[in-house]
Amino acid sequence: MATDETHESQGIVGLGTKVKVKESGASGSYVLVGEPTDINGPQISQQFADFTHMQSPAGYQEQKPTFKSSGQLTFNVHRVPGDPGQEMLIEATNTIPTKMLDFKIEFPDASEFEFKAYPGLSFTVPMSGAFDMAVTLTITGPVTMEYAGD
Repeated sequence: MATDETHESQGIVGLGTKVKVKESGASGSYVLVGEPTDINGPQISQQFADFTHMQSPAGYQEQKPTFKSSGQLTFNVHRVPGDPGQEMLIEATNTIPTKMLDFKIEFPDASEFEFKAYPGLSFTVPMSGAFDMAVTLTITGPVTMEYAGD
């Protein structure tokens, strides 16, 4: 009879993750975006071209990869007027066209994601609760992923 091996989780918690932003191509350092909550994304996906033909094996479709997409990354922040990172996001969305910004997500284990994206914003002002700003980052190009210990 086989025995189950148990071990402590090697996973990390998200508490302490930082979202940072700077103007794309600008020299200088990243600015912290204050009070982010749950972060979702990026959603890296692959598009495919159909190469199916009359003699495709066993009548199955044949696909070949084409473009990749880094998708979007979303998060909310508790709105803090005057927060430099939040103000950069608001300014970028108010320009025509929207400014592309550089982003860095720093995780508690020293891993990080870096990418370029166009921000979009949505505000929620409940009668009883936090004034939140929902941020949607439409990523352009690849997401550079560096993991702790690499």
